[in-house]
Amino acid sequence: MSEPQPAMPDSLAQMKLFMEPRSIAVVGATRQSGPDSFNIVERLGSHGYRGRVYPVNPRADSIAGIKAYPDVASVPEKVDLAVIPVWERSAVPALIEQCIHAGIRAIVVVTQGFADGDAEGRQLQDRISRMARDAGVRLLGPNSLGVANPYLGLNTSFVPHRMEKIPLGVICQSGLFFSHLRSMPILGKGIDLGNGCDVHFAEALEYYENDPQTRVILLHVEGTNEGRRFAEVAGRVSRKKPIVALKSARSKEGVAAAQSHTGSLSSKDEVVRAALRQCGIAQAENIEELEDLAKAFLRLPLMKGRRVAIVSMSGGAGVMLVDACGEQGLKVAEPSPETRDKLRPLLPPWMHGMHPLDLWPITAHSGLSLSETALIGLRAFMADPNVDGVVLAFGTVFIEEALRIADALPALMETYRKPVSWWTATGADGEREAAIEKRGLAVFHGGERAVRALRKLADYWEFLQAC
Repeated sequence: MSEPQPAMPDSLAQMKLFMEPRSIAVVGATRQSGPDSFNIVERLGSHGYRGRVYPVNPRADSIAGIKAYPDVASVPEKVDLAVIPVWERSAVPALIEQCIHAGIRAIVVVTQGFADGDAEGRQLQDRISRMARDAGVRLLGPNSLGVANPYLGLNTSFVPHRMEKIPLGVICQSGLFFSHLRSMPILGKGIDLGNGCDVHFAEALEYYENDPQTRVILLHVEGTNEGRRFAEVAGRVSRKKPIVALKSARSKEGVAAAQSHTGSLSSKDEVVRAALRQCGIAQAENIEELEDLAKAFLRLPLMKGRRVAIVSMSGGAGVMLVDACGEQGLKVAEPSPETRDKLRPLLPPWMHGMHPLDLWPITAHSGLSLSETALIGLRAFMADPNVDGVVLAFGTVFIEEALRIADALPALMETYRKPVSWWTATGADGEREAAIEKRGLAVFHGGERAVRALRKLADYWEFLQAC
């Protein structure tokens, strides 16, 4: 893998050519059509890209209803961004040369088989990297699906996916990862570094650092050759915006797979993890946790301490949450006398413990609904100075009751600036969970996951306080 070059003084402006282009040339655009055609021109149209698109193919008059051009020189304007999706790697240098002569300053190379392939591919990657560097042109890739920006309808990937305007920025080294995230409810801008022969993590992070449409950043890291610069930039950016990272290539076999996938040089896993920790980056163990933490940082206030209150529709679920808090280094909160005074009248005479707050006996004794008792408990705990955050275990089987709680929670979190992490303790139901999350809440499939999200919010708060 080629050594990434230090960031140029105008690197932010150059990154904007990738992420906010006014015009795009698809150089080597396919004439095939349909969902399995890998047709980037069609994809740009289907997402409503707001800029101008110029297909380049010497054997086509038009592609996807747009006039095609025989070569880059024939395109009637100097475009901001070129995307090269050709299958044959040997054709790429000549196409890059065309782009350079046409004055294009940013190029995405989708083509595979460079440092992710054999020795010839590595030499070819070195060659195109030198070509771009000598011309002052920036390359994203090769082996990259490129970029996505839902605010512009921009998707240079040939993979169809839904895009939404979410203040989330993704940086990854895998197109499949890129596309998998975009099939989830958590979406946003995306940059696939691919082999990273030129544009790499530091510059992508700096773009998101300065992007007002990005509040949270997700990283997928296989390996990097810019360790010191990455740590310097990531440490600075994480003081402004939370970063969540998934480090793959953690095993000996994974390192070998990463080298064949993107040509990445992977450092020892414990070294990388220590560096991420020092930078204040929340680390996920798998893609499910990455998505959990993205939701938590996007939708919940930070937890300014480690004391957790538990409100549960099941006594057993409450006990499991107590265990999870201990395992995550969190403390089960000791309610204040004022909170106890608020809750005691609701409890049946035989019920001595009020924390975790078990909603079933309280509901049966008081004659109130589940949502009413839950909200009384939530309001009491949120107002309690001894509580830093709350885990709510409440199933979607009682969806009407759940939605009444969901309607009230955003205002409670805004008032007290404390997070409420919601575990749907009766199992997953996509449509019902989506209805809850539409209120701006974070729902988790497991008590441990709900508690772990709170712990990461507390970790990040402590990092900021130490800066």
